[in-house]
Amino acid sequence: MIHIVWIFALLMVLVFLGLPIFIAFTITSFAAVLVLDIPLSVIAVKTFGGIDSFSLMAIPFFILAGNIMMESEITERIVSFADALVGRLKGGLGHVTVVSSMIFAGIQGSGVADASAVGSVMIPSMIKQGYEKDYAVALLASAATIGPIIPPSIAMIMYAYYTELSVGKLFLGGFVPGVLIGIGLMIVNAVLFRLRKYDFQRRRSSFREFIVTTWHSMGALIMPMIIIFGIVGGVFTPTESGIAATVYGLLYGFLVSKKLTFSKLGKCLVDSATTTAGVMIILAVAGVFSNILTRLHFQDAVISTIVGGIPDPYLATLAIMLMIIVLGCFIDPSVLIVMFGTTVNAAGIALGFDPIHYGVLMVVTMLIGAITPPVGSMLFIACSIGGISMEQSLKPLLPCILILVIVCLMILFVPGIVTLAAGFA
Repeated sequence: MIHIVWIFALLMVLVFLGLPIFIAFTITSFAAVLVLDIPLSVIAVKTFGGIDSFSLMAIPFFILAGNIMMESEITERIVSFADALVGRLKGGLGHVTVVSSMIFAGIQGSGVADASAVGSVMIPSMIKQGYEKDYAVALLASAATIGPIIPPSIAMIMYAYYTELSVGKLFLGGFVPGVLIGIGLMIVNAVLFRLRKYDFQRRRSSFREFIVTTWHSMGALIMPMIIIFGIVGGVFTPTESGIAATVYGLLYGFLVSKKLTFSKLGKCLVDSATTTAGVMIILAVAGVFSNILTRLHFQDAVISTIVGGIPDPYLATLAIMLMIIVLGCFIDPSVLIVMFGTTVNAAGIALGFDPIHYGVLMVVTMLIGAITPPVGSMLFIACSIGGISMEQSLKPLLPCILILVIVCLMILFVPGIVTLAAGFA
């Protein structure tokens, strides 16, 4: 047990010192290999093995498909459709921000991409209309968490890789929770809109305008349907759905929107390769770290401590969720999945939960860290766009975080929210 403690302590110190997470993993793993007298060959073998997976091939394709669609100026069409759909409601632009994030979530599966793409359009628009910066930033950052929940989801792919669960089942299992978070955030927006005494002129649109806007946005709305119905119908695997999404993106960009050019395509390839490399290098070095934890029986220690110490499965799960939320304040969700994915899956099985149900619950819980200071990646991007500090966004962020917590509790106590949809995969 003492070895596990100092390994995690060293990793956390390196993270707090500001080292890139893959370097922190590398230094910690190398130190552990030397101290524990583990063969050095493990580093080479597990670094390669950390990314040697067919399911992980879906990640670069979904990233590329999302970048292609963004270069095809899809974001503006998504926002236009969302505006026509909910812009007439009180709190219009706030609702548009949430709905736009939900739609964009079905295209790329990355909260960071969601925050960047939708945030660059909606945060300035909200501020221009009169929304305060802290509110616009908090709402956008919270809505961006839907990106890795509604399929496709890079986070679900990573969790599936470490737990050997079905990517398709995790994808579909995340659909309803993602929608529930969106509805919850729209309720928060409606309440805060009144409490802050906003009284902006609401957008008026005719039914004909809605139909026209929907028709013009149809090309953007089809991609999520290709992914979801393709998996449900058994037409292709989640990895193949990433390829299908990329092919569709190319056809849409070149033939439909006609905004994609070969020079822009080259930029998409470079940007996608860079983003993919950032994800894969973490997975690669984390393979060594995970192997070390396995050798030290980390899973058994957690299970015996939490599962054995708290006999009630729901109380034990709440303890695990609380631990993850606290760690999420300092560690990015993707890193939490790498560090604890295998362990929480084993704990869930030991507690008698369905692995898919437990997996979706844990991924959503880990994503709370993406909008909590001081590290929250999605909050950081939103604050950068809004030009404010994380501390300034904290007050309006609290009710949004509460929505995520409530949805997590709903998932825990009502498994059907996940399992009914997952059963179609």
